[in-house]
Amino acid sequence: MVNLSIDMNDYTKPSSLFGQRFFISIIVAILVIATLPFRDVNAQATTYPEYVVVPGDTLSWIALRFDSTLDELLAVNGLDENSMLRPGDRLKIPSLAGMQGILTTEYVQLGSSLTSLSRRSQAEPADLIRANNLTSPSELFIGREIVLTQIENSPIMTTMNSLRQGQSFLEASILAGQNTWSLAKTNRLENPLLGLPMDTYYMPSEVESPSNLAIPGVKEIVVDNLPLIQGDTFLIEVTSEEPVTVRASLAGVEPVFIEMDEGLQMGYGGINALTEVGVYPLTMEFTNSEGDTYRFDQYVMISSGNYVSDKPLQVDPASVGTEAEQAENVKFKEIVAPVTPVQQWSGLWYSPAQDADCIISSFGSRRTYNDDPRLYYHTGLDLGYCKGVDVYAPAGGTVVGIFPDQVVRGNAIVIDHGLGVYTIYMHLASILIEEGAKVEPGQLIGIIGTTGRSTGPHLHFEVDILGTPVNPLTWLRRAFP
Repeated sequence: MVNLSIDMNDYTKPSSLFGQRFFISIIVAILVIATLPFRDVNAQATTYPEYVVVPGDTLSWIALRFDSTLDELLAVNGLDENSMLRPGDRLKIPSLAGMQGILTTEYVQLGSSLTSLSRRSQAEPADLIRANNLTSPSELFIGREIVLTQIENSPIMTTMNSLRQGQSFLEASILAGQNTWSLAKTNRLENPLLGLPMDTYYMPSEVESPSNLAIPGVKEIVVDNLPLIQGDTFLIEVTSEEPVTVRASLAGVEPVFIEMDEGLQMGYGGINALTEVGVYPLTMEFTNSEGDTYRFDQYVMISSGNYVSDKPLQVDPASVGTEAEQAENVKFKEIVAPVTPVQQWSGLWYSPAQDADCIISSFGSRRTYNDDPRLYYHTGLDLGYCKGVDVYAPAGGTVVGIFPDQVVRGNAIVIDHGLGVYTIYMHLASILIEEGAKVEPGQLIGIIGTTGRSTGPHLHFEVDILGTPVNPLTWLRRAFP
């Protein structure tokens, strides 16, 4: 064994020329190192997520949206109060310092949880909590707008087929053509053995999947027309790879699911305009051909329709609070109850009046009659005759009722459009269609009048879903599938 120990005393003796040179070299090296600038190897530049400006945005609104101040927003982006915003501009968000990626927003869908959102967006759960000011998982109710971060050029994520009872994460990943450990990391599993049935897992794909709920055989569940509002329409669409029976319940409404195309079922519903604003459970049950039932509950926010109150109206006393009124209401409730399984409309609806903007009274307004303290609400849209008195069918359907001389509704027509959707036309001067007739969009069906409980010539246009009146303007402004 070679002894590499060195007696330093031999090299530091003044009499030793080598020792003197060695000692001086060490001193010089120390002095040089001491003059070098200090650099913290752990120091990193602060990162910020970026918000992409859309039309209508202002600097003040963006600062408020993300709990920042205008001064902070201007400073971090090198702007001043006179800076102009253009759609597509990117702004760093100072209140979310330390995060990165592009900020996007979406509405919470059925099955969304902090875990599933983190897996799909590949954002840290702590970042999602921070960006959305969450204090409890229950705050992720359906219809809430949430902020997600998306790393540029990151892979698109799609929902995996859920693990069936007895199936391992290893088997599922192999069937999906994915690396087991890489897929486990993507789904924030410390070990593939921790994969559980009915949990939602994601994998890289060329096509994004909006589904957040893992149900065997079910590919996609969408709650349409979010956020939900008092007196408005909602639609639930379920796409499945195998036969499944679907049931749902929300705020006392149970949509009837109709199979539209192979694998697609749709169920329409309407929120009563007098429903209290708040959070309600949406319950859904799925039963497959083997008899297995899966049930899920998630809260849905029902927001205010901001309906106004009309001035007290003076009408014929025989049309308010009488047996005749009650009998008429029961009759119309019964005629709009059946759910025919054929959709008869397509695309955006036409206005039933010649001037769609000639609105006399809006849907949902609160009303009283003849100083009666009982509160009513306006179940339809009152359209005047600014450009003419003709009344048209707004969409395809079948006339299922012709009702002349009604106490409240006057001369009225009822059209069935399928899937539980009906329209009613009231106070007509004359009816120009027969019961049982098939109508096309834009077909003349009547003339505006002032029959029944009416204070002047107008058309009361009503849309009922499963017997519940909903805001007709929604159907005139957007197309439902």
